[in-house]
Amino acid sequence: MADWNTHLYCAHKANESLKFTGKELDLFLYGNLLPDVNMGWIITPDIRLMQDDTHFNGMGQGYFMSPRRFYAKYKKEIDSRNPLFLGYMFHLWLDVTIMTDFVSRLKMSDLVDDYETTRRQKWYDMGIFISSKHFSLSTNNLDDIVNESKQIDEVKISKNDLIKVSEFIKDFTSDMEGHEYKIYTQDALYEFYERTCQDFINWCTKR
Repeated sequence: MADWNTHLYCAHKANESLKFTGKELDLFLYGNLLPDVNMGWIITPDIRLMQDDTHFNGMGQGYFMSPRRFYAKYKKEIDSRNPLFLGYMFHLWLDVTIMTDFVSRLKMSDLVDDYETTRRQKWYDMGIFISSKHFSLSTNNLDDIVNESKQIDEVKISKNDLIKVSEFIKDFTSDMEGHEYKIYTQDALYEFYERTCQDFINWCTKR
């Protein structure tokens, strides 16, 4: 799973091909963060929901089925290229691809003997890569985003929640001084994000 700055980096990368602008871009970017907003890890939302709900039973073995479950339920909106739903879908897809790629790079001893330490190193590596990149979110269309999100049963957001999200992103800093890449390299992460975004775009063009 990725932090919000990484999700936004990949969302902007994908949008180079999707070419959303104005309100549609806002819907896509906020939709890309919606699975995490209600969980209370970074902000305290008005209503707190569980990860298993917002990520479509994405725990354990079911984790890898979360994009499929979301698509099966909201196929009509996704196939019509609704930007909020595409953003949500991309969040789930990025989480799955990051976890799959991360596990594929581990030695058996990393996975079995000290997985939590190795998992934290994944976050450090991603933090190093994203530390020089910063993004912001527009607050021009928050009412429209809240209204559009009401179509998604698994989230319950308010305008105040989205304001907290935009303020967090505006003030986000990633101090990775003293940390070094251990699982990835900068080039490996760049290539992975490029490939993952292109895979999503290829899938979107078939809708």
